[in-house]
Amino acid sequence: MKSPGYHKGAADDRFDAKTASTTTARASQTGASDSKGKTPSQLKGATYNVERDRNPQDVKKWLGDFAKKNKLDFIQLQEINGYHKALENIPGYHLVTFPGAKDHGETGVLVKDSLLQGQKTSIQGEGGGWTTVRGGHAPPRAATAVKLAGWLQVVSAHQPPSVDWKGGEPVGPKNRVSTYKSLSEKLLGFAQRKIAKNPDEGLLIGGDWNEPASTKGKWSPNWIAQQAGMKTHGGVESHGHGKIDYAMSYGCKVTNVRAGPTGGSDHNIVMFNVSRPKGKG
Repeated sequence: MKSPGYHKGAADDRFDAKTASTTTARASQTGASDSKGKTPSQLKGATYNVERDRNPQDVKKWLGDFAKKNKLDFIQLQEINGYHKALENIPGYHLVTFPGAKDHGETGVLVKDSLLQGQKTSIQGEGGGWTTVRGGHAPPRAATAVKLAGWLQVVSAHQPPSVDWKGGEPVGPKNRVSTYKSLSEKLLGFAQRKIAKNPDEGLLIGGDWNEPASTKGKWSPNWIAQQAGMKTHGGVESHGHGKIDYAMSYGCKVTNVRAGPTGGSDHNIVMFNVSRPKGKG
């Protein structure tokens, strides 16, 4: 069964999902997406790779409790396509994801109800996907974008593993490299369009890049940031995986970047504050 609002067709890099994401009817019924009242100039955010094959109720409880305790406004999530039902029912929060994307909603953004806007977009990568170590097929990745508080566009991304850069060029299994390249190009295009159209708004792209922010070379996360005029905010060690969970930003200030607990995942949750520069808006 598909819950109301599930996207039935293929998403692309410009798909505007006014009716296609898994967001529940709660915000439209309450008027939360209208951002009534004073718009906050600082948001508390995080990025978290949940990890596959866990008990959905355990994921829901830990993530809901952690978000509430730390007063998080949003969390960029990865590896969530087995947890949609559970994450849709965290009190006070809204899940934005795209089950109709090629990766079946592998990424998403958990958003405090009062901050959610109507602009929700799936950024669909191509590249054919790849064969997993278990012999299965991993589809091309799609990133999830949503506008918050009237001034910040938040994107959750997850790049494939087993791709490295040597001499400025990506190396690894052919299909993984092509999939990584494709999503990097789509994310760059999305960033450039948003910055050109709304230069006074903030943009935050974060997630599990499976590559440190310091890596140089075409199609790397650093390349996206450099080409789009964004800043990377890496540097937090993440549970033995290296510094691969982080964000990049434009038109906003990211501070207090720190690693939290794993919460049962093989990644730490990484938290940060996002501020709107004075004089904007």
